[in-house]
Amino acid sequence: MRQKIFEERELILELFPGTSPELLPPGEVLYYRDGEGRVHIQENPLHLVLEPLERASSTTPIICEACHRHVSRTAAQFFRFAVGENPRHFRYAALCRDTESCSGAARPERLREILLRGILP
Repeated sequence: MRQKIFEERELILELFPGTSPELLPPGEVLYYRDGEGRVHIQENPLHLVLEPLERASSTTPIICEACHRHVSRTAAQFFRFAVGENPRHFRYAALCRDTESCSGAARPERLREILLRGILP
């Protein structure tokens, strides 16, 4: 019979279920765009969904918050996500429009920071 292997995060959450997400060691962070254009950042058990905003006509370059690269306004997009219990309290993030390319350059620690900003008020 094969022995099940537990990750450090799973053990901590099993023994101390009330542990704050910011105290947990980093796990696998998923960063992807769905068919409706929303961006998902997920690190089990946390999941953040960012809604795309309308394009603004400007030529000013943007710094992507995930990969920290300078991108043109046409290669970037603004997103918003609700924070806390008030459904009208939003935070905003500028990310690359090409999420697949961005995910290769984005550090897991940076994605985790964006995720925690959306989960923790």
